[in-house]
Amino acid sequence: MNELRKNIKSCTNLLQSFQINYNSKVGPKTNALISQINTLLPYVRLKYPRIADILNYANNTINNKGFINAYSFGDIRTSIKILESLEFLEGKKIFISHSSKDNAIVTQFVDHILQLGVGLQAKDIFCTSIEEMGIKNGEDIRRHIHANIKNADFSFLLISKSYKKSEICINEMGAIWAYDANVRFYLLPDVTFKNIGWLCDVQQAEFINNRVALDVLHKELLEYYSLQNDVATWSRQRETCLLYTSDAADEL
Repeated sequence: MNELRKNIKSCTNLLQSFQINYNSKVGPKTNALISQINTLLPYVRLKYPRIADILNYANNTINNKGFINAYSFGDIRTSIKILESLEFLEGKKIFISHSSKDNAIVTQFVDHILQLGVGLQAKDIFCTSIEEMGIKNGEDIRRHIHANIKNADFSFLLISKSYKKSEICINEMGAIWAYDANVRFYLLPDVTFKNIGWLCDVQQAEFINNRVALDVLHKELLEYYSLQNDVATWSRQRETCLLYTSDAADEL
């Protein structure tokens, strides 16, 4: 996720902890909000200068002689909600870069880990090998892919032998790095740390059939999207995916 979205999310989390009235005093939470907005403002100004002006004025006037200025607080809250609607409601949340030849295992990952396990919806995932998550007829393929990479909160690169041989996949990887799209590398069963070569730093990569790595991903996505944790459902879906990927590895 880019810095703009990351800081909007931080401001949203802080605002959710506030309950104010006209006699509310400025305290540590207010000071933390002021500081976070100051961090956010340069990124907002680059893309939404008018909102930045409103947000900056409200941030500078929220402290009224030790009391919270309710009007300024309201302007801050409204500005952050507008930024959320502009940044988070457009495009897909997850971009999956993969080879079409790995469709079977990619589908298992999307179905059992991201949708049934984590709770994401099909509309939140861009995955070209899955019909309802890919490109519609008549759309400019290159522009559509780049738009979804740019707007993604996370980009998952599912690396395989086929991925390494695909010019399209390598181009996607370059675009993902260029947009700094919160990259996660997962190795499919037909590759190892030794043969991924220059594609990625081995310290950043995980095997897609690694139970601990999937649990870490599950926890990260739940926290990021404020989703409910259903331990039993997650365990069942994770094991279903692991069973398939283990079988795939045995066939190699």
